[in-house]
Amino acid sequence: MSACRPRRPVAIALGAVTAAVALAGCTIFPRPAESPAGGDGALPTTSAEGYVELPLYFVALNGDFPPNTTGRDVACQDLLVRVTSVPVQTEDPVASAIGFLLTDEQYSHGDPAVTNSLDPSEDGLAYGSHRIEGDTVVLELTGDLVSRSQCESFRIRAQLDQTAAAAAGVPNAEVYVDGVLIEELLGLTPLELGEEITTPPQDAEPTDEITEGMGATGS
Repeated sequence: MSACRPRRPVAIALGAVTAAVALAGCTIFPRPAESPAGGDGALPTTSAEGYVELPLYFVALNGDFPPNTTGRDVACQDLLVRVTSVPVQTEDPVASAIGFLLTDEQYSHGDPAVTNSLDPSEDGLAYGSHRIEGDTVVLELTGDLVSRSQCESFRIRAQLDQTAAAAAGVPNAEVYVDGVLIEELLGLTPLELGEEITTPPQDAEPTDEITEGMGATGS
């Protein structure tokens, strides 16, 4: 597996915002207003030299959304956002993409940030293997998965599921940790992403209009 390991800040462009991100040998660039649908059946394009842009999924937390960024409601009003790495040389995009999430040494990237809820599991969770069964990629992880809240459990599952499916070029994913389905491990229902949302651009000005039928409040 050839996965890049994050070390120190480089740069990231998030919509109209330029921010700092930590990814040694692997800078990620979220593409403005890109749909994070993932798992659309199209494999990441690999160059003749074996380089590929890895699809990676991060989460923009409710109340701190980056501007001009498209994501889908993942739970707790957070947005699941797709980004892509710079071209990296790998023979296994799934192993490299999942390996990137698992070895990421930073929880948040940028300001406003996208976050990686797998960061607390960095020292205990590892990629094991994966296989394709029809239209589903089956991802096997080993070790200890750390979740600090139910909302974080939703984020973790969505990041792993959608990153694996997108990197494999299939619509569905099943994720196991030491042979246990992640939904069983975390006590979750099957993944259902919400509607697609694009956040306002950075230069959007607030409006003073009051919706008809709603009263203004004062202090």
